[in-house]
Amino acid sequence: MNDSNVLEKEKKLTDRLIQAISKLSLQRKKMLEELLHEWDRLDYREDSRIPCFFPVDYSTADRVYQDFINNLSNGGVFIETSASLREGQAISLIFTVPNLQNSFKISGTIVRTERDGIGVKFTKKLTSYQKELINSAIRPK
Repeated sequence: MNDSNVLEKEKKLTDRLIQAISKLSLQRKKMLEELLHEWDRLDYREDSRIPCFFPVDYSTADRVYQDFINNLSNGGVFIETSASLREGQAISLIFTVPNLQNSFKISGTIVRTERDGIGVKFTKKLTSYQKELINSAIRPK
């Protein structure tokens, strides 16, 4: 298929999508907008994440918490929590990667809040040792 055919098919698809969206109710347009936002949020991740479930102690400037890490990558974690925290808030984390005896200490920033928890991006570049700890946990078995 040549470039002009691809462009023509893309234009037709875009036109059909615009026409379909224009016919949606306001409620469905809002639902579509939320879905697109979720797709954007998932696409920005630089690192692969793996599901996990292990305890984490973490603290903000004024309080200490104990919850569970739900997923892990070289760039951050998702912590299941019902605590009222906000985006942009700095936190310090301490956890032990399963099957290893060493504690992992790192700082992070809350980059998103959800009903069931918080997404945390590590703020400092990981040391080689820290990367190896995480890689040992997320490496396919």
